[in-house]
Amino acid sequence: DRSLFFYWTRRYPELYQNMALQKESYKLVGHTDYNAQIADFRLFNIQEDPFEENNLVEQKKNIAESRKKELDLKYHELIKSPNLIDPPRIQIGSVYENPVFLNRNDADGERGIWDQEEIYGKWNVAIEEGNYDFKFRFIKPVPKGGKMYLETGSRINQMQNDVDNEIFIEMANVSLSKMKCDLIPFYKVGNKKIFPFWVEIQKLNEHQ
Repeated sequence: DRSLFFYWTRRYPELYQNMALQKESYKLVGHTDYNAQIADFRLFNIQEDPFEENNLVEQKKNIAESRKKELDLKYHELIKSPNLIDPPRIQIGSVYENPVFLNRNDADGERGIWDQEEIYGKWNVAIEEGNYDFKFRFIKPVPKGGKMYLETGSRINQMQNDVDNEIFIEMANVSLSKMKCDLIPFYKVGNKKIFPFWVEIQKLNEHQ
C-alpha cells in the first residue's frame, strides 16, 4: 500500500515537528525534536483507534521504526524540492490576476508571523512595470503620526499618516519598475514597526 506523508508547519517542514506518515492501518506522528528517539514519537492504529488516543510506539516498536525510516526518506526528498529551495515568486501586475492580495500565509519572515503586529515580514515578488495602488490592512487600528513604508528592492516609498486609529492605509499611484525583489511594507510610529495583516495591490490602467 502507498504511504501518506503529512506536515502542518507553516511554509517549510521542521524535522519531526508536526509531521506524520501513514501506511496501511498505522500512523506515526512526530511532535518532537530533530534528534528524537523512536520512543518520543507516537504510533496509532487508525482503524481501531480513529481518534488517536492509544499510543502504541512501545508495543509496536518495529512498525514504528519502519514508518520512521520511510518518514525520513520522504522528508529528505521534500526539502530538496525545487519549489522549496527556490519558491516561485508572486506575480504582481499580471493581466491574469489584478488586483493581487498578499497575506501572511505567503509571507516570509520571523516565526509567529501569523498574528503578531510588530514583526518582520516580506513577500518574494516579481513586479511588472507600471503604476499601482496599495492598500495595507493592519490587525488593529494604528495611531496617526507615523510613516508608511513600502520597500521594493532598492526603491523605498514612504508617506506620512495623519489619520488616527485607522485600520487601512493606502498609497496611491506608486510607480514601480519591472523587478524581482522582496516587497517589505511596514508602518513606523515611535519605536514600532508594524507589519500589515494583508496587502491589496491594484495595477492601474495605463490610460488612466
